[in-house]
Amino acid sequence: MKRTILMLTLILCILLTGCEKVVEKETFKVTAIVVKKDHTDSFTTYMYIDVGETTTMIPQTYPEQFNVTLKYENMVQLLDNQALYKSVSVGDEVEVYLYKGYNKDHELITQRLIFPN
Repeated sequence: MKRTILMLTLILCILLTGCEKVVEKETFKVTAIVVKKDHTDSFTTYMYIDVGETTTMIPQTYPEQFNVTLKYENMVQLLDNQALYKSVSVGDEVEVYLYKGYNKDHELITQRLIFPN
């Protein structure tokens, strides 16, 4: 019973909040600063699933990550980009694009930094 109520509450929250549609976009070329670099090798974990009286291991592989954290004004964003990771050091300035999306009332609803490939 608790599970059913929880699921209904979750579905209602998703339906009631909804997603606003971007109706106007702007893209600017800006200079961001590299504040952190982090590399994670690929790895595999195993999930155990019971099938009848047998336990089966299901592998789940995670890809290698080349994370670079950029800061522009009051915005901080993490990008997973190998080319960017190999070409910058912490403290470097990087040319990126700032994408801004607005709703029908011209209110900012989304913004992100995009590294040009």
